[in-house]
Amino acid sequence: MRSQGKGRDGASCGTQCRSLGQASNRPTILIVKLALTALADSVLTTALFGGSLQPIALATLWPGRLGLEHWRMLAALGVAASTLVVSRPVRDAIPDALRPSVFVILAIHLPNTLVGLDADRVRHRAVLAFDADEVEERSSFASVSEAPTDFQFFLHTAALKNGKPYAWS
Repeated sequence: MRSQGKGRDGASCGTQCRSLGQASNRPTILIVKLALTALADSVLTTALFGGSLQPIALATLWPGRLGLEHWRMLAALGVAASTLVVSRPVRDAIPDALRPSVFVILAIHLPNTLVGLDADRVRHRAVLAFDADEVEERSSFASVSEAPTDFQFFLHTAALKNGKPYAWS
């Protein structure tokens, strides 16, 4: 038999006391969730983009710098997939305190991966169509943090055709 909790007056209060105790922990748990989420966002965006505000600026201030037609749709699909991962069917596999962090990590990583793979695919097709004599390609993932800059020193692809050098950055 379960023991009953005691109220202030010493009387038994059962479920009501337990739910009040859990309610008092909710602000602390919420603060921990928010702190873990902010930390995950800060670490991941700094590692991938060079700063926490870079992906926001890339999506809002410099959307044309990626040169891809449907990159926003791919990014939205990545965020939608991230939402599905932390939704009801998979919820029990992820601890409650980590769900927001897992969502943020996936919501940053999946769109970045989808857009990066598409950028590499589009550029590779253009390089093949260019029919260069020599080609050296690098992945878009190697330069994500350089995307918003006006002038890039990072070359995604260098090509030589008929003795003339070409570069894509």
